[in-house]
Amino acid sequence: MFTTRKCEVGADAGKWYTVVIERQGTRRVGYCALGCPGHESSAEALAHHLQYQLDRETDLWLERRATPRDCEICGAPTTLRARLGRDTKLFTLCREHQSTTSLQKLFRQRLAQQPESAAL
Repeated sequence: MFTTRKCEVGADAGKWYTVVIERQGTRRVGYCALGCPGHESSAEALAHHLQYQLDRETDLWLERRATPRDCEICGAPTTLRARLGRDTKLFTLCREHQSTTSLQKLFRQRLAQQPESAAL
C-alpha cells in the first residue's frame, strides 16, 4: 500500500513524497522515486502519484463476464471496468465514461472518503 510521508532528515527534510510501505520499511514510488525534488504538501505528492498511475498504470475497457453493475459516474448498467494502479479495486465505468478524466474524479472521491491517516 502507498501513502505520503514527510522527509524528516537530510537534504529533503520538510518535503513530501509518495511512498510504499513494506516489511523492510518505506521507499519512494512512482515519479517520486527518482529525480523528484519533493512536494510542499501531502496533497501535491498524491497528485504527483496520481499522474504516474494515469500515465503508466491505467487499464481501460476491461470487460467482465459478470452481472452488470452501475457505472460509478452515471448509474448506467455495464460490465466494463477500469483500473488505476496495481492491485487496486476496479472502477465500474460505462462506455461513455471510460476515460482518465473519470478515473481522476473517482480516485479523488475515494480518497476523500478515507480517513486522513489511512494509507491508499
